Amino acid sequence: MRSFVVAVVLVGCGPETRTGTDIDAQVTIDSPPGSDATQCPPPPTAAGADVQLAPPFDTLYRVYDLGQVPGVPNPLGGTVISSTNPNLLLVAGASERPEGAIYGITVQRDACNHIVGFTGTASVVASAPYVDANLVYTSADLLVYTEWPQYNVSQLRTGSTVPDRSTNFGSIGMTTSGDQGPGGLGLVPPNLAAANEMRVVTWPGGRWFHVAHAPDGNLLSITAASQTVTVPNEPGGFAYVPAGSPGFTNQSLIVAEWRAGNPDADRVAVYEVDAQGDPTVSTRREFFSKFPRPWGAYFEPLTGDYLFLSWGTNADRVYIVQGFVPPPPIF
Repeated sequence: MRSFVVAVVLVGCGPETRTGTDIDAQVTIDSPPGSDATQCPPPPTAAGADVQLAPPFDTLYRVYDLGQVPGVPNPLGGTVISSTNPNLLLVAGASERPEGAIYGITVQRDACNHIVGFTGTASVVASAPYVDANLVYTSADLLVYTEWPQYNVSQLRTGSTVPDRSTNFGSIGMTTSGDQGPGGLGLVPPNLAAANEMRVVTWPGGRWFHVAHAPDGNLLSITAASQTVTVPNEPGGFAYVPAGSPGFTNQSLIVAEWRAGNPDADRVAVYEVDAQGDPTVSTRREFFSKFPRPWGAYFEPLTGDYLFLSWGTNADRVYIVQGFVPPPPIF
C-alpha cells in the first residue's frame, strides 16, 4: 500500500534567529532540552532527489535520510518514542499484515538531542497484527493504533506483548462506504477546544471521523465514530504540527497522500485546522512536493523533529526534519 519518510531541518543547539528575504518573519528556535550551545552537524545522509520540500518550506526546513530500520520488516507503519525511554523508538513493522508487530530500536542523538541514526538491531516489543500508520500514546501507559484493513482500533498497555483491547469501527458507526479501512489516527492538541479528542481518517476515501472515547479502568471505552469532512488525495498517516513552528501561522495538520496506482502523485500536505482539530480542506498546501510512498507521520517530543516513513518501496526508510518546535506534552 503506502510508505513514509522523515525530514529534518538543520538548526543550531542554541537559540537561533533567522532573517532574510526568503523568510517572512524573524523566527526564534529555542534550544532542545539538554543541548549545548554549539552548532550541531547534520545527520550523515541528505535526502535524495526523490524527496523535495515545497516552497516556502524548502527555505525553512531540510530533509535527511536515516535509512532503513535494522531488523524491522517492510512495510513500515507508524512510529513513536517510547513513553518510558526517550532513546527507544517504536516502529510498526510488517504493517497491514497478519504478522504485523511493534519493534523497538535505540536511536542515536547528537549533542542537540536530534536523532541522527540507529544503534543495533530492532527487537519485537509486541504483536500487533495489521498495525498501520500512527502509533499514538493517550497516556504514558496506553498506546493506540488502527488496523488496516480490519476496521479496528487497538489498545496496547505499556509492557503488554499483545493488544489488550480491539474495537471494530463498524460496530460504532464507521460504515465501509467503499473504503478499505482506517489509516491515520491522532489526538487533537491541547491548545484547541477539542483537546485530546481522537480523530481518524480512512484510506483511500479520506473520511475524517471524530471518535468518542472515555477512560475504562486502564484502557479506553471507544463508543462512537461520526464523520465531519472528507480529506482528498488518499490520505494516510497524519500529525498535528506543533504550534509556533516556522511557516505555520495557524494550528495545522500534516498528512501523507499515498496515491494507489499513481506514485508520481504522492505528496505530503498541510492543512489549517479549526477548533475541533478538523482540517479546512480549502487551506491545503504542499509540504513535500515529491516523496516516495509517504505514510507514517510523527513529531518526536525532545526536539520536535518530524519523522516520516515510507510504505511499500520494498526498502522502506525513515527520514527526519529538524526545525519544528517541540510538541506539547501528551501526559
